[in-house]
Amino acid sequence: MEFPDDNPEIPGFNLICPECGIANPDDAEYCLVCDRDLTKILLFFEDDFFDLELTENCIIEYRKSFWGTRRTGKVLKYPLTEISNIEFGSPITRFKFDFEGKRRVLPLREENMKSIKTLLPKLIDC
Repeated sequence: MEFPDDNPEIPGFNLICPECGIANPDDAEYCLVCDRDLTKILLFFEDDFFDLELTENCIIEYRKSFWGTRRTGKVLKYPLTEISNIEFGSPITRFKFDFEGKRRVLPLREENMKSIKTLLPKLIDC
């Protein structure tokens, strides 16, 4: 005989809040801790030197320490309307673009490069 509690379906907590880093249920609209609206996040990934978030309007870079173990508190926002000359480096995975007259180069893991390379052209001309 099986009881309903024998096989409880555990919800996935794979939706990471870029603001505070807390895992939320996959279907959450707002962060459980900081109440950030998670529906506006198109892409978020953690990389070696930074965490990167992509929304409809901007790319947000959350800088990490040299060793990549924790965030420094420095947050850089790049509005999509103000970036240009986008390049996706290959075979070395570097995401490059111009912002405010300076060239920005972000080294990415290969799987993260594939994600942003797929999604970004749908938002702006690359």
